[in-house]
Amino acid sequence: MRSGKPEVSVLMSCYNGGRWLREALESLLQQTFQDFECILVDDGSTDDTLNICRNYEDRDSRFTVIAKQNTGLADSLNTGIRHARGSLIARLDQDDTAEPARLEKQIDFMRRHPEVVLLGTGFWEIDGAGCVVRKHLYPFGHQRLVYRLEHFQGFFPHSSACYRTEVVRQIGGYNLHIYRAEDWRLWLEFSLKGKIACLPEYLVRIRKHGGQMSLDERGKRQYCDAIAAIVCHLLRKTGQQDPSLNVDDREWNDFLKWADARIIQSGFFDARKAWESARTDYLHAGNRFTGFAAFCNGLVRSGYAGSLIWEKFFGTALPEQLAREWASGVK
Repeated sequence: MRSGKPEVSVLMSCYNGGRWLREALESLLQQTFQDFECILVDDGSTDDTLNICRNYEDRDSRFTVIAKQNTGLADSLNTGIRHARGSLIARLDQDDTAEPARLEKQIDFMRRHPEVVLLGTGFWEIDGAGCVVRKHLYPFGHQRLVYRLEHFQGFFPHSSACYRTEVVRQIGGYNLHIYRAEDWRLWLEFSLKGKIACLPEYLVRIRKHGGQMSLDERGKRQYCDAIAAIVCHLLRKTGQQDPSLNVDDREWNDFLKWADARIIQSGFFDARKAWESARTDYLHAGNRFTGFAAFCNGLVRSGYAGSLIWEKFFGTALPEQLAREWASGVK
């Protein structure tokens, strides 16, 4: 039986995730912090996902299942946010897992730092078989994290996020216009509401596999949506109208088409293609020395060596450029 309000609501949107869903849910049962509820929003799955969710709901009263028609990740997460009873929400995707101390450490930090509205962690990257591929850590402080967000540098994963329920409701939840980068947009919104931080610990395992939505069009759609989200944020931050808050879908689509075209014209994807080609040369070389030489040679031949190296260390200024263009009417 449930007793009172839990301190944290773990939020998971599920869609045809039967392959790894049990592993994700078992990682919650192994948490050292037990005062949680888990809201499982089934987004119209056609496999056995809903049955798996119902099974955990029957086994443990901390699990609540919400079954709905397929409307996408952002809308499903917003549904879960409306039902959350905890003062904090911790995200976890259906194909990822949480380390046993994940909730305990994040909740302890949030208790001690009321000014922090969003907290992430480092992560272990795993493959489809669960084998560790590599590990990732990120800066701890607010300013460096905001810089990374606004310059489209690597950022902590959605499944590591813990944020304040009251604040996410004030924001209005996930923006339904940002289809492939709803988390990036929300993090930018949080950065305007309070401090964001990231624990320098590996507290989640993020699975990379070919069936992920972010890999649609080889990630091109996610790149475009993320940059569009940053442009919208920068416009709003400087007192301009934010196109993603426009209720007219036609006007939003016009903005998105313009942004997509400008991103392509900028050579953004050509540069990334050159980086991937050079990286492939490195991986296929006989040893590190010849691989590094092949990598450098590939970048130089591409003509993007300077911009790619700069971007690797400092991120891209493309969102700032597009925000200035849109604000000045250069369309």
